[in-house]
Amino acid sequence: MDKSLGRLQMDATLSESAMDACGFTPTEMEIQAYEQMGYYITPRPIVPSDLIARAIDGVERYYCGERDWSLPISGGFLDWRPEHGGLLRINDYVSLQNEELHALCMHSAIASIAGRLARTHAIRLFHDQLITKMPSSDGATAVGWHVDKAYWRTCTSEKLLTAWIPLVDIDENSGGIAFISESHRQPLQDWMTTFNDQNLGKLAERAQKAGITMRAVTPTVPLGHVSFHNGRTIHGSKPNRGHQPRIALTVHFQDQDNRYQLVADSHGRPVLHVNDLLCRRSPDGLPDYADPDICPTLWSEEDPR
Repeated sequence: MDKSLGRLQMDATLSESAMDACGFTPTEMEIQAYEQMGYYITPRPIVPSDLIARAIDGVERYYCGERDWSLPISGGFLDWRPEHGGLLRINDYVSLQNEELHALCMHSAIASIAGRLARTHAIRLFHDQLITKMPSSDGATAVGWHVDKAYWRTCTSEKLLTAWIPLVDIDENSGGIAFISESHRQPLQDWMTTFNDQNLGKLAERAQKAGITMRAVTPTVPLGHVSFHNGRTIHGSKPNRGHQPRIALTVHFQDQDNRYQLVADSHGRPVLHVNDLLCRRSPDGLPDYADPDICPTLWSEEDPR
């Protein structure tokens, strides 16, 4: 691990008073609506325009190959580079490699809202992704209906959730995020590691055959607002048929009680998440999802002062 990553622990922890300073807290009614529907859109902007502008600068630097910090591994995670081509760009763990995207990922309002929605006393980073859809007329930038928790089977908690942060104006043609309302309340579909399956229709048919009610909602998420969804909520997106790149940062959060658990796949092999390679080991020799360098605490109810 690049020793400069140790600074994340200093920067990350946010107190209750810091949350209040953000000026926004979801109401009990809004939290209950999130628990019912499986997703939540902030009713007002919570990300300052200058932070978004800095993040866009960071995206440009990142795509040019500039890195402010290095990860302890060089592969095994999604890391689009210009030589890869294609219209869908996905880069993992950008907040641990880029100063401007780190600042956005650590923004106090986002983590504090995640903590309230999850009804937990502390929120840690699990990981993040930068996703850019270039304009396309052939459907090449669709994101398949999938479930985040299906990728996180090594997590013990059921409270993990995701923030989706648009970095550009997104309209109905841009391929914004879509949810299957209340799908988190139905049986978990472990097979839905289908992010890269771009045939949304066939995925919907398969889910319906599995007993899922596919009631799709594509909410409007204006610039500065943030969308949150439960780790069990089915979601995806249509291709970007607009004229500008659709750029968004996805931040995955874990509650304070989440721990690693050993899980086997259908062939009896241990399920592996990239965090298992990045995180330090706990005293029992298992990956520590509370590693302050990789999974720093972003918000806590307790004021550390």
